[in-house]
Amino acid sequence: MNNLQKLQLHDFHLNNSAKLVPFAGWEMPVSFGRIIDEHMQTRDRASLFDVSHMGEIEIQGPDAEPFLDFLLVNSVSSLDLGKGVYSPMCSEDGGTIDDLIAYKKGRDAFLLCVNASNTDKDFEHFQKHKGGFDCEISNRSAQFGQLAIQGPSSARALFNATGVEFGDIPKMSFREIDLFGDYCLVARTGYTGEDGFEIYCPAERTVDWARAFEGDHSSGMVRWAGLAARDSLRLEAGFPLYGHELSQEISPFQAGLGWAIKWSKETFLGKESLLREKESGGAGKVIFYEVDDRRIPRQDDKVFASDREVGRVLSGGYSPLVEGPIGSAWIDRASLHCKPPAELSAEVRATRVSLRREPPVLRKLRSKPQSGDQASS
Repeated sequence: MNNLQKLQLHDFHLNNSAKLVPFAGWEMPVSFGRIIDEHMQTRDRASLFDVSHMGEIEIQGPDAEPFLDFLLVNSVSSLDLGKGVYSPMCSEDGGTIDDLIAYKKGRDAFLLCVNASNTDKDFEHFQKHKGGFDCEISNRSAQFGQLAIQGPSSARALFNATGVEFGDIPKMSFREIDLFGDYCLVARTGYTGEDGFEIYCPAERTVDWARAFEGDHSSGMVRWAGLAARDSLRLEAGFPLYGHELSQEISPFQAGLGWAIKWSKETFLGKESLLREKESGGAGKVIFYEVDDRRIPRQDDKVFASDREVGRVLSGGYSPLVEGPIGSAWIDRASLHCKPPAELSAEVRATRVSLRREPPVLRKLRSKPQSGDQASS
């Protein structure tokens, strides 16, 4: 793990039995115990994730808004102050450079949370396309730390930690406030499919925030969780991970993120290419599946329809909610529209494993009516 960046909470995590692994140039906690326990803790109560490896880029100036509306496929000009928006960012050919959240602090001030492995690439992309836009671009990643409290008990845990009520913040909204002697931004966002908050603070304050949750940690309402649970949680929720469901080869349209593309904008980078995909149906699409087998298809395993190779696995793992393997795959267009529907399988260590196409687990389970309840949307 030489030359890896260390989190401010590196020693804190080691003292909490963290197993550390290299990830995106950082030494990161992959788990603090049993991954399934961390996963279900998040679904049932609340978990803390140290995601300080994520990148933070600030865009400020009179043209900050039109600049971002040109670079992002979603719209920031339609956002109210104090709101955030999820958006992919594309190259001219429609390939995905990254996906991010843009927080609108003012018409001339935005904070962007970008993927750790893409921070430098994103920053160069912004600079390359700045052109005549009157704005300043600042990579603030080294100054920020970020913790995520996720799960149905997260609002209560956040109140217990701070004495401040954040439960009134709508989803995809944020509040800027001084806590523990310094500035922070608390957003009702997350990557698990559960209610939750992401806390942006000066890097040196992450230890104060971590200690503030120790009371609920002792009671069991809050536990630390690592990258492995974060990945299984997002896969159950059907959330894309850059380098898997999104990449330079997989556009937002192919990834099923057409809802995040503001087609009505006069122009944005990649619009013409994405429109051509929309009209033609694209080369293929991302699907989600479950497996009635103990073997887990993994990234880049080949996908077949009968004996024809039709795609590849993008993500694969174990779902505690359905107690079996789940995943995502890219499938070519012809196989998606054939009648009757093609029976898909993945090649796992020279053995074919059947894939049963299904909605993402969390969406499927939470759309089913519970006893005495109405179905949720």
